[in-house]
Amino acid sequence: MIPHLLSVDDLKEDFLIDLWDEALKNKGKNNKNLKNKIITNLFYEPSTRTSSSFYSAMIRSGGTVIPINNVKFSSVTKGESLEDTIRTMACMCDGIVLRHDQIGAAKKASAVSSVPIINAGDGNGEHPTQTILDGFTIYNHFNKSINNLKITMVGDLKNGRTVKSLVKLLNRFSGNSFCFVSPEELKFNEKLPINSYETADINEVLNGTNVLYVTRVQKERGSIYDYELSMEQLNSLPKDAIVMHPFPRVTEIPVSFDSDPRAKYFDQIKFGIWCRQILLEKVLLK
Repeated sequence: MIPHLLSVDDLKEDFLIDLWDEALKNKGKNNKNLKNKIITNLFYEPSTRTSSSFYSAMIRSGGTVIPINNVKFSSVTKGESLEDTIRTMACMCDGIVLRHDQIGAAKKASAVSSVPIINAGDGNGEHPTQTILDGFTIYNHFNKSINNLKITMVGDLKNGRTVKSLVKLLNRFSGNSFCFVSPEELKFNEKLPINSYETADINEVLNGTNVLYVTRVQKERGSIYDYELSMEQLNSLPKDAIVMHPFPRVTEIPVSFDSDPRAKYFDQIKFGIWCRQILLEKVLLK
């Protein structure tokens, strides 16, 4: 059991492999493992997939969810602090899934919470549960291997918390190399892995890419940029490559690519339920 999940740093390799293998075995099947358990979905930012995925995962394991998917309808609008909200909800549930617009909010919440905190995204910081399902998608496609891959990250790499978390995870495994593709103003602003390359021209790196991880431009965080990958570019990827996207999608990937077997972004959504179900069972069953 991990008391809180605040960062990818909290996810050890043996824990992850065990979680992924259990998710692959269970495939989101219903059970009663979390009967009489309650989580709170506490979301200070809009969410479709993450909030619904945790909701679905909890219900599939027989548990219950208190949905606070819009804090505009909570006492936050009256000036209640994050700490008081966390202390309050901890009295009513067994775990809190927290999405917040500020980096470090999950860590701040964990300092006062009497129940486990699961970071569902904190500003442009981290998104560790997205990393769990992203890693699983790669692990599942490449025959339970996550080594010796060429990973190309494209889009808003400055503000993309999913990119930061996934790079942190994949950099632990041997033989992986990274290509970072973005305009200068949206460059990856974390410490680059040793085996990495930066460019503004995606056409330089598509050949030989095993994993193309596409992100949208986060205009809500001040980014100004538009781009769309063409079918010609996507078709130039190797036949055994995969294309991933944490969604929401705007213009980055044409809808006409969705039927291509290399498109894995809807699988990511399905895998998110599988992985979060196992994660919740590991966190809440003491």
